[in-house]
Amino acid sequence: MSPAYDRKRLIELFGGDTATLAEIEREFLDTARSVHGEIRGTEDLETIARAAHRLKGTAGMIGALTLGRIADAVERAAKGGDLPAVRSLEDALGQEVARVATQAAADQVRGRSITVAE
Repeated sequence: MSPAYDRKRLIELFGGDTATLAEIEREFLDTARSVHGEIRGTEDLETIARAAHRLKGTAGMIGALTLGRIADAVERAAKGGDLPAVRSLEDALGQEVARVATQAAADQVRGRSITVAE
């Protein structure tokens, strides 16, 4: 299975300081979890589309390609007025956010980052 995100890309963008990288990862995870909750907590398709678009952009920044594709699918479904399709993607979105968190935690264990808050 491919990595959940491209940590080398983060290093290229922000340098190799572990505290800085951990902060970027933490902020990303906070955003991703917040967006996932926002999508689950509303039936307003415009709100869902905006939230998914925001996640798609931040996922692209860290090279979380699968998460970006899922967020894109959610955004397209919301813009298309298809709430059932949005709901069918929620679990995949949550699982992919969890996969990013797992990778970030594994990097921490290897001493490549500080603890990533859940």
